[in-house]
Amino acid sequence: MSGQSTPNLYNDSSLLLRARKSDRDLVGYDIKEDKKPVYEVIEMGEVAKWDPNAKQNKRKWSLLQHKPYLALILCMLIFLGFIVNTRFQRKIPTRHQLFFNGTTYFDTTVILLSLDGFRNDYLDRKVTPNIENIGKRGISAEYMNPSFPSITFPNHWTLVTGLYPEAHGIVANEFYDPALGQYFIHKNESISSDPKWWKGEPIWITSKKQGKKSAVIMWPGSNVKIDSLSPDYYQPYAREITAQDKMDTVLNWLDLPMDERPQSISVYIPQIDQKGHGGGPNGGQLNSVLTDMDNAIGYLLKGLKQRNLDSHVHVVVVSDHGMAPSDPSRYIFYDKILSDESQSYLRPREAWPLLGLRPRDDAPEHIIDQIYHELQTYTETHDDVHFTFYRREEMPSRFHYNATERIAPIVIIPDVGYAIIRSTDKKAPKGIHGYDNLAPEMRAIFAATGPKISEHYGKGTRLSPFFNTELYAFLTTLLDLVPAPNNATLNGILK
Repeated sequence: MSGQSTPNLYNDSSLLLRARKSDRDLVGYDIKEDKKPVYEVIEMGEVAKWDPNAKQNKRKWSLLQHKPYLALILCMLIFLGFIVNTRFQRKIPTRHQLFFNGTTYFDTTVILLSLDGFRNDYLDRKVTPNIENIGKRGISAEYMNPSFPSITFPNHWTLVTGLYPEAHGIVANEFYDPALGQYFIHKNESISSDPKWWKGEPIWITSKKQGKKSAVIMWPGSNVKIDSLSPDYYQPYAREITAQDKMDTVLNWLDLPMDERPQSISVYIPQIDQKGHGGGPNGGQLNSVLTDMDNAIGYLLKGLKQRNLDSHVHVVVVSDHGMAPSDPSRYIFYDKILSDESQSYLRPREAWPLLGLRPRDDAPEHIIDQIYHELQTYTETHDDVHFTFYRREEMPSRFHYNATERIAPIVIIPDVGYAIIRSTDKKAPKGIHGYDNLAPEMRAIFAATGPKISEHYGKGTRLSPFFNTELYAFLTTLLDLVPAPNNATLNGILK
């Protein structure tokens, strides 16, 4: 069956509703000292109507003489407003209060921390008490499902845009775009920093467009200008910077004067993923890294408490995906499955550990059918097959992975723990992710605390599992922002 495609939200201009400046001005601060009205009264003067066929016939029209027409116009505006609100389901944020920590005022502030590669069941190891405490003070999910494929760059852009990879365009860490005639390579900044690859609106740009300052540390895609905008504060990727260094940067931002202080702060922390790849999820040194990262979060929480902000600032901790162990016995050599002729027409591989197969432009028209037939023959003649394969248009709809040609024409998905490589490739790492996003080994974490969370959920609330496409709308709810178009289904309130 052909998968059900997700509409490209950014090609539909009717969905690009944005809050006008006048709308945003109506979202004021509830400060007692400020008695100024948030609107101005417009006084209508008299308008003279000139009749060229009358002699000296000057008649003044007052506003009252237009009451029937004004009433009709008012009714039409109310009706149109209802239609727009129903059609787009976009709500203007409610009024909110500034928080006072005893020294200065703080606007609603959210600190988003992403621990790359933190598998959900790592919490069961009981070496991350600070992350557990965030859930006890606020909310935590049984687990959070990543989007497919469960790879770093696609999922980090999903977390901050609320869009499936097929909608935001970052469908893998490496892929080819036939419309552009170019490859996206995530580690090549001269390529990956080009805005043409990135669709959607990340939370730091949504914040900036609506008058809130934003700050980002090393988040994938944060070096890219979206709508010609960048975050107000930005720290580029640097492997040597520790997690605690990043927490110091966050606390320094919070110490800035109010008119300079960011309200949306996003922080990327890669060490757990790096160690998981090197030694696998059961490697001897992984617990030590988990402890180090948790200590850095504890350092941040202590810094917030010292500033009397522990009950005023929202802290949200997530991960992008989990991790599965692998070894050479689980390698699948696709050059032993496909014919030499088929391989001779292929472009370089796309995605990892799944495999995207795309013929070159000079390949014969039948080559995709030929490759598909060769894979089919292999699976029918071998008992121990550890992969599934699809034509792009036949991908199961639950993957949301067929609505763009950036996805290769044939996609091979290995079973969890397996890697599809050439027999001449170097060994795969001991820990791998990128599999079916519903696999237990790919589950991510979610925990959050803060004043709005306590008000809505109470303390220690355990949430049912949800997909990471919900996070962006949740963040906009915390920050009193109007979200850009996204694929969330829960309207910013996690269930």
